[in-house]
Amino acid sequence: MSNSVVAENPPANGLSSGDLAPSSATSQNHPLIDYVPNASFVFSTDHTLNLLSSLSIQNNAGDGIPTDLPAYLGRLCEAELLTAEDEKILFRQMNYLKFLASELRDRLPPHSADHHALEAVEDLLSQSRQVRDHIIKANMRLVISIVKKFVTPSQSFDEILSEGTITLMNAVEKFDFDRGFRFSTYAYRSISRTAYRFVATAREEEARLTRGADEWAFGQTDETQSSSRSDQLWKALRDFTSQMLQRLDRRERFIIRCRFALGSHHRVRSLQELANKLGVSKERVRQLEGRAVSKLQAMANELDLDQVRISAN
Repeated sequence: MSNSVVAENPPANGLSSGDLAPSSATSQNHPLIDYVPNASFVFSTDHTLNLLSSLSIQNNAGDGIPTDLPAYLGRLCEAELLTAEDEKILFRQMNYLKFLASELRDRLPPHSADHHALEAVEDLLSQSRQVRDHIIKANMRLVISIVKKFVTPSQSFDEILSEGTITLMNAVEKFDFDRGFRFSTYAYRSISRTAYRFVATAREEEARLTRGADEWAFGQTDETQSSSRSDQLWKALRDFTSQMLQRLDRRERFIIRCRFALGSHHRVRSLQELANKLGVSKERVRQLEGRAVSKLQAMANELDLDQVRISAN
């Protein structure tokens, strides 16, 4: 079945040789249309008709399609492989169509563009996309053959295929058809580099996550053990503190607990509050507190910390 990639005539839509005449407008007034330039590109009606002659390509569905692929991948390989001459013609067409669109649009008045001329620009870009898509489909077998070499248990075929397809699309846009070598050679290198970097990056990320998980698990274990030892030590210290408080008289013990919010006392009491509670002067409370603290300090100096640690274990 014959399929014409580009129409035999360039888009008309009222476009004539007069529409192709240069104007004072510059590309600064319009978004850039990216294409690979070529010395053969000339902005004239006659040259356009010569370069945009149609290219008929036989779409032999299933011809040469790998048999070891799932159905959805097999459909990606239905387009016929391109010959060296096919590649050159298609890339020339695609870039020349974009060249024409760019030149035509840059010649339009910035504030009073002709509606028919704008339609002609869009038609040119649409035809260039059709040619581009045909090139991409004709090279999907190349992408699949490369991707299959890089599949690992951690990186699926579909993930790498997605990266490879994006690389193929970018390669189509950048390929200079007049450099004398095949597009498949250029694309093979680009896709292989992308697949290699993708797998290498994924492995590095996986290794980093594994190391991070191991370090986190080790840290959690160490932190849990440290926290447990700390809790045991504090419990032992609280026990010894309670024993020391019991060696104070009842009034001293009450003052210390109130002044330092110990035990059931959840807030620090002022000297005046304690004076009112005990029925003594504030100065007397200060004296009793000082005496109790001195006793506790003396008992703390006698405390054997090694004994506390042993009690905590």
